[in-house]
Amino acid sequence: MSPEFSTLLILIFLEKAESSVRPVVTFNPNWDKIFTTESLTMTCNVRSPIPGDVRYSWYKDNNLLHTTGQSIVIIDARTGYTGNYRCKGSKTEISDPARLDVSNDYVILQAPLHVHEGDNVTLRCHHYPGFDGRETIFYKDNVVIRNWGYDPELHINNINLAGSKGYKCKKKVPYSEYSGEASIPMKELFTTPEIKVTPFPVMEGDNVTVTCHTNVSPYRPETKVQFAFHKAGQNVQRFGSSDQYGFQSAKLEDSGKYHCEVSGRMIVKRSKELNIEINEPFTQPEIIMTPNQMTEGDNMTLTCDTVRSKLIPDTGLEFAFYRDGRNVQEFSLSNQYEVRSAETKHSGSYSCKIRFSTNKLTRSSEELYTQIQELFSQPEIEIIPDVDIQRNQTILTCKTSVMRKGINLQFAFYKNGQKIQEFSSSHQYVAPLAKVVDPGNYHCEVRTSTNNVKKKSEEITLEIQAEISLN
Repeated sequence: MSPEFSTLLILIFLEKAESSVRPVVTFNPNWDKIFTTESLTMTCNVRSPIPGDVRYSWYKDNNLLHTTGQSIVIIDARTGYTGNYRCKGSKTEISDPARLDVSNDYVILQAPLHVHEGDNVTLRCHHYPGFDGRETIFYKDNVVIRNWGYDPELHINNINLAGSKGYKCKKKVPYSEYSGEASIPMKELFTTPEIKVTPFPVMEGDNVTVTCHTNVSPYRPETKVQFAFHKAGQNVQRFGSSDQYGFQSAKLEDSGKYHCEVSGRMIVKRSKELNIEINEPFTQPEIIMTPNQMTEGDNMTLTCDTVRSKLIPDTGLEFAFYRDGRNVQEFSLSNQYEVRSAETKHSGSYSCKIRFSTNKLTRSSEELYTQIQELFSQPEIEIIPDVDIQRNQTILTCKTSVMRKGINLQFAFYKNGQKIQEFSSSHQYVAPLAKVVDPGNYHCEVRTSTNNVKKKSEEITLEIQAEISLN
């Protein structure tokens, strides 16, 4: 990678990082309402690190104001200054709106601009500048909560969303009484958490991560929250800084209803329940043999049978086969193992394994014992008689026992590995007349007429020699 390309990537990354910064509009003094003639300063606050060479744009009710400074100073406010104010840095996102109300009434009930649940809040029953304000009374939902007194401020501890509305004050001004009302514009300290699971859908054997997601208010970025996780109402992970709970190699019994909780500044919020279902990618395998009875020479097919979940791809399973515990076919996509022209040596206890390619979950079938039945016994070669000198011939016999009716057999004979009689229905070999029967190693072979089963005898050695006279 060239240095120029690396620099370009860094610049793109920095630009994206800077543009993800969202500023916050604050007021000084920190009141959401003021009177005409009063002053107030608005500031566009950007969290550290502050992007360099920032130019600021201000908007009132989504209309661009002609100013580029970080602050707007209002002197001698007018009712026309009422509205929603937003700001944006040249390398930041645009802020959320901040509402300012400018009033020319006699009394207003002021609240701080950014109030969050759990805050200790001060409300001020404020009278118009130049008038002589006297005793004040406070109401909530039209019920007196503090009777007449000279303190214009009402202090509320640990405010919550339910307690943020319906406040009212009444203040004595010479020759009259005036009132003001306020609903505190509450903000969540953090949002109601949302619980998510990965991967989805979850398969048996997966490594599972459950995440509890919440957003901390951008006005209180320093807020520290903790997370806890529950399954079926039982705690599975106590409150801590990690927003994740996980378990390895998921089992079917890990299925259930999960929820999480987020705690911060004595506020606890709970997510909705999430039903996490651990899906079985495939059922317990069963090994099946066809045909169900095997005889020598048959083509044997073993199938590793299972029911596959519709949630996994056709290529998601791999199969392997074993005889007497030894592997005879490695893992592959084929669920069958075939033996052409089976022999008795293929008898044994067969089993299969299935492996889920995604997470290597493996299951084994039970063993299936398979006996390959003989068609005919191992042949034996005999000399009958050993040598017949008078008739100048030697007879070799290939003996075997047929195990199943209706089998047609063929026989062949060999001397020193060379065929001396082709396959035929005769189970005997007669040495030609007037020839010397040379010593050698003799054996015979027996096969079915379809040539799918063939067996060889042990060798015998013929040591007798005879000289034949033709006179």
